[in-house]
Amino acid sequence: MRRASLLGLAVLLISVHTGFAVEQTVEPIVPPGEQQVVPMGPAAEQGVRGIDQVGEQQVVAQEPPTAAAKAATTAVNTVTAVGVAAATLGATAAMLLFL
Repeated sequence: MRRASLLGLAVLLISVHTGFAVEQTVEPIVPPGEQQVVPMGPAAEQGVRGIDQVGEQQVVAQEPPTAAAKAATTAVNTVTAVGVAAATLGATAAMLLFL
């Protein structure tokens, strides 16, 4: 009985101490010269230019998926849905067991 009361008192003292705010300080840790930007190549290497409305246009070609790709996508989606359903039902059963 004495051990239980001492343990309860220790837990109470620890929980009371956690409610107090501790003073914090902010210290800058970035010394001068630590973060430098060094160019890796010529400036025109990654140049960005605008596209004229009349002249050039960006064309993106999209190919329709093949029958095998559609079947693979459907199979992956089905397996994922069955796995999610199994996990959900398992979690529900576990929760009901602990009620």
